[in-house]
Amino acid sequence: MALSRRKRSAPLDPDRHIRRYGNRCLRVRCRPAEPRDPETGKLVRRLWRVLEADTGVGLAAPQVGSDLRVLVLRDPEAEAGRDKHTMINPEIQEFFGPRVSYEEGCLSFPGLFTDVERPAGVVVRYLDETGHPHRLRAQSLLARIVQHELDHLDGILFVDRLPFYRRALLGPQLLMQRLGHVFWTLRRGK
Repeated sequence: MALSRRKRSAPLDPDRHIRRYGNRCLRVRCRPAEPRDPETGKLVRRLWRVLEADTGVGLAAPQVGSDLRVLVLRDPEAEAGRDKHTMINPEIQEFFGPRVSYEEGCLSFPGLFTDVERPAGVVVRYLDETGHPHRLRAQSLLARIVQHELDHLDGILFVDRLPFYRRALLGPQLLMQRLGHVFWTLRRGK
């Protein structure tokens, strides 16, 4: 999830390439990951490397081309040292609070920001990199980030959460996003 409208670089390094809107891997429902599997560990390191090279606050495995249920996120409201979360096989256990509309962006949709309505809070259960279970009660911005990134693991994009009329209004921008994916793919020679 993108937190700000700041311009970000678009590196050509394929290891850091974020899949853009139009890429089929963004629509795949991810399979469970094994926390102690070397493939999972490699994916977690890659997700953090890509996220830290960008301006986002969260990144899910499909955004880097993986189909494992893994995501990483930073809590922008937490103190340093307690702001990073790696979630393996996360599941939302409960939604709470009123539905709140707030502007969201996505690293897979560079430059596109729109208000999305979501529950104000969630309780999420997940495993860390060592396989230890955790339960997180998140509110406000962190709850929104968790929901946004978890949607990616189920092949759901933030624009899918918009009412039909709002999505229709974004039609030209979504078309440009798809064209951006096509041009990016051609530029990389695939």
